[in-house]
Order: sequence, then structure tokens, then C-alpha cells
Amino acid sequence: MSSAFSEEILADKLAKLNNTQQCIETLSHWCIYHRKDAELIVQTWAKQFHNSGNEQKVPFLYLANDILQNSKRNGTEFVEEFWKVLPTTLKDVAEKGDDRGKKTVSRLVDIWQERRVFGSRAGGIKDVMLGTAPLPVLDMTKKRSHSSSIKIVKRDSRSVKLRLGVGGTAERIVSALHTVLSEQADEDADLENCKTSMRHVGKMEKDVDSACNKAEDPRRETLCTKLKDEEATMKKCIEKLKAVEENRAAVVSELKEALQEQLFRNRSWRRSALSCSWLKQW
Repeated sequence: MSSAFSEEILADKLAKLNNTQQCIETLSHWCIYHRKDAELIVQTWAKQFHNSGNEQKVPFLYLANDILQNSKRNGTEFVEEFWKVLPTTLKDVAEKGDDRGKKTVSRLVDIWQERRVFGSRAGGIKDVMLGTAPLPVLDMTKKRSHSSSIKIVKRDSRSVKLRLGVGGTAERIVSALHTVLSEQADEDADLENCKTSMRHVGKMEKDVDSACNKAEDPRRETLCTKLKDEEATMKKCIEKLKAVEENRAAVVSELKEALQEQLFRNRSWRRSALSCSWLKQW
């Protein structure tokens, strides 16, 4: 692979682009290596995109995604340039592409919005990319302060809930974990109430059997009412305990996502380092 860059060389590489991960990542690294020509790279990408058939446009979008996510930490050149052309290209696939293309567009837009690839002013990029909303000016420098993103909100008389602004993975993990920890007292109380109801039902078992075996036993109505009350108590406790279980599952899910994201970054860093080392030899 030559380290030289020209529009013709890039156009040739784009013409040979396929849907394999290796092909997309190799060309992505080559483009990132030539980041000083980001404007021309993206212009050529857009030109070749519109000259390609529907099936070929999906690999183009995957290439753009790989460049965006792997170049951002070293600069915003590609983010700013792709921001200018992606709305048109995405709408092209969303309106004229097949189901695979439409699903790809929707998935990529969701990823870019969730990870704030285009900065803080592009939070509603789905409206911009796929709708009629005007293209806002990107703000890649604004960062939320710690004090503005974290607030302590009184939850009830026994606990407080840490409310964090929706943002980074770490914030979501802390928020989910704090929710679980703040519910510990409620969980213990619900478990005890459930056990108490079960004991009450156990004690009534003999009386219920006896009343059921005697016609018109005067205890039937009273026992029925008590059983319904205990059933309602247990159902209420079970619903609360299910909610606690779901919150714990959310913590596990956030941790798994963070791990996968870190593994992805580590692989990307290694690939970038190897690619740069390889390119410099030419």
C-alpha cells in the first residue's frame, strides 16, 4: 500500500471497497493516516457514494462510521467534514435503498447519537440526518462540567438518588449502581413482608382445609378475606423485588457494554498503531 495520497488513488480504493471488515478497516486506517486531506477524502467519498449502486452504498456507510469513530480522539477533521455530507447520503439510502440499507442507516444514526459522535449540539441527529431539521453548527469543544451533570435529588425519607445527565458510560454505570444501592433498605423490607405473609398463610392452612370440608362454615368468608389480603401483599412485594432485579440487570448490562467498548477501543488502537507503523515504511 502506497503512503501517497491523491483523489484518483482514493477513488480507485473506494471502487474496490467491499463489505468485509478487513477491507473497511484497512481503507479507514489509510484515510485516517491522511487526515490532513480530510476535506478532499470526504468529498471524494460522497462523490463515489452517489455514483455507486444501492448494494455498494452500505460498505460506504460502514467505512464512514469506522473513520468517524477511530479518528475522533485525534481530531475532529473527519467529523466536521462528514457532518456536511452525511444527511444527504443517509436520506438517499433511507428513501431509495433496500431493507438492509435502511436498517444500516437507522442503526448507525442510533450509534452516533448515543455516543455523541457529532458533539453536544447534535443530540437529535436523527431529525437532522433523516428529517427536515436544519443542519446545526457543530460544537466539538463544549463539555459539561461535573457540577452541571450531577445532582443529588431527595428520593424519599430514607434514601437519595444520584441523578446524572445522560452521557458517558461511567455516568450511566454510577447512576444504575446508585439506584440499586439506594433500594437495599426497601428490598430487605419487601423480603421480610413477603416472608411474613407466607407464614400467615401457612398458619391458616389447617383452618382453610377444615372450613372447606364443612358446608356453610362461618369462617369461610373471614378466611377468604385474609387470604386475599396476604395474596395482595405478596404480589406487591414480588413486583417490587422484580424491579430491583431489573435494576441489577441494568448495572450488569452497563458493565458489559463498557467492557465491550473498551475492548473495541483497545483493538482499534492496536490496529491504528500497526497500520501507521506499516504505512510509514512505504
